[in-house]
Amino acid sequence: MEELIQNIHFTSIWWAILAPMLLIIVDVLTGLVIAWRNGDFKSSVMRAGLSKKFGELVYVLVGILTKFALGTELILYFAVGYICLMEISSLAENCDKLGVKMPQKLKEKLNNKEE
Repeated sequence: MEELIQNIHFTSIWWAILAPMLLIIVDVLTGLVIAWRNGDFKSSVMRAGLSKKFGELVYVLVGILTKFALGTELILYFAVGYICLMEISSLAENCDKLGVKMPQKLKEKLNNKEE
């Protein structure tokens, strides 16, 4: 395990794939737990959510392609940064719905209304 941690280099292209993917997976899992707990799991909602997540990964792919085709990493950094920020805010909202309270100021910034 220690060797694995030492070999992670965030300067490689792999961080651009793994960071959004891991956040997306955790976001989907927390969303499933919320739906299951509330008894309102619907496959149509899950399909719509998963298609959106797939679209986010397409943004990452476009960023990677422009990195190699045009030699610029700007689009890749923007796409990965945007997706990661969006997923982190979604995870914060999901954790709040699961009972892990967040500070009121953060909740207001995220526009997370009580249901």
